[in-house]
Amino acid sequence: MNPIETLTSLFERFPGIGPRQARRFVQHLLAEQPSLRLQLADAIRYLGAQTSQCKKCFRWFATNPETAVHLCNICRDPARGHILFVVEKDADIENVERSGFRGLYFVLGGTIPLASEESHKHIRLRELLVRVETDAAESKLTEVILGLSATTEGDHTRLILQEKLLPIAEGLSFKISSLGRGLSTGSELEYADPDTIQNALNSRN
Repeated sequence: MNPIETLTSLFERFPGIGPRQARRFVQHLLAEQPSLRLQLADAIRYLGAQTSQCKKCFRWFATNPETAVHLCNICRDPARGHILFVVEKDADIENVERSGFRGLYFVLGGTIPLASEESHKHIRLRELLVRVETDAAESKLTEVILGLSATTEGDHTRLILQEKLLPIAEGLSFKISSLGRGLSTGSELEYADPDTIQNALNSRN
């Protein structure tokens, strides 16, 4: 496989990118100055060297390689309160932050397919349960918001999480809520505007 085909196939692995769009990316890079290609290569190289995954919420964040920081700036912020917002992916956090929410987060890493009988293989279920139980036992948790997308798999995942979290909530006295239907059916949290997210937060139940 030649370099053009190799890079095209790599771009095709990105979410929402098909063969035609991948080829356009490659052709664009070929038409640009060599300095842009070098800049892109360096940015990709440093992406792995200068980022870390938060040990508490599993969000990726920029780090200084010379300092051993294991928690992101959100998890280190003592003013963040006692509400945990569970999201599917990192991009959801950026969008929720723009809505004005100032609690804590947990990144599930995806949703559970309808036909799957092994929930833990698709999301960080065990890690979520440990996080919730630990925070609640230390009186650091008053509510868990299941902020999943208004899709079939999002609803399916929400029901499974509610079932798993309910016994912990009953024993340690915290609330489990879901976003209100400010989100239209079929929409992903990543693409919702801040006002819509704010309305969904206000109408959560």
